[in-house]
Amino acid sequence: MRDRTPGSRPRRRALHAALAVLGLTLLTAVPAAAAPTVDEATLAVPTGPVTAGATVDVRLDLLDVTDLYAYEATLTFDPALLAFDSVTDAPDGGFDDVTSGTGSVTVRHTRLGASPGLTGTVATTVRLRTLAGGTATVTLSGLTLVGSDGATVAAADVTSVAVEVAPAPTPGPTTTPGPTATPPTPTTTPEATAPVPSPSATAGAAASGPGTGTLSATGAQVGGLLALALGAVALGAFLVRRRTAAAR
Repeated sequence: MRDRTPGSRPRRRALHAALAVLGLTLLTAVPAAAAPTVDEATLAVPTGPVTAGATVDVRLDLLDVTDLYAYEATLTFDPALLAFDSVTDAPDGGFDDVTSGTGSVTVRHTRLGASPGLTGTVATTVRLRTLAGGTATVTLSGLTLVGSDGATVAAADVTSVAVEVAPAPTPGPTTTPGPTATPPTPTTTPEATAPVPSPSATAGAAASGPGTGTLSATGAQVGGLLALALGAVALGAFLVRRRTAAAR
């Protein structure tokens, strides 16, 4: 049964007004969706040139982030100098995805379920292969941050870094080694040795010596006999001629 006491209607109106004000106050007290924040995004590479054919690690750091539930980062580069190789480092606890193309790579990371958003420094390392000598610029050309409540912040052309690539060394001409010359075997000339006369030769030499030995004595004797024989022949011829003349 309604309260029909005099003055009850104004009290009800005042109560309704108070409830309306309280409702509006509660609605305005509900916070709006808070977007994730990042203080700075940086790219870094090792100092010094990289030889063509080797790999180079490009590190992406998101500094002082708050409530980062997911992010998507796109790196672009000169496809004549660099190519995507792999992602070697990403935040722990979540899901990662990579899409690569000619001259670009997009890395995605998201937390799972009711995991809280990341805070502090969030690091990702992308490994690139160097293809040729030159100065290759790697650009963080796109960055999208997603908060735990779904709020999204997008940025483009955030930062870049230069990679110095040294040309690969050119191999020199190869020479085929020729056959190894074998040093000649030294030949020794036998020393001249005086011939050793045999006993027979010694005897012969002694026999043929001038004025000595058996042969020289035999020759003197033959010469004397020959002179006697010639004298006898001449005497005989003389006697024969004499007899012939007397007989006439």
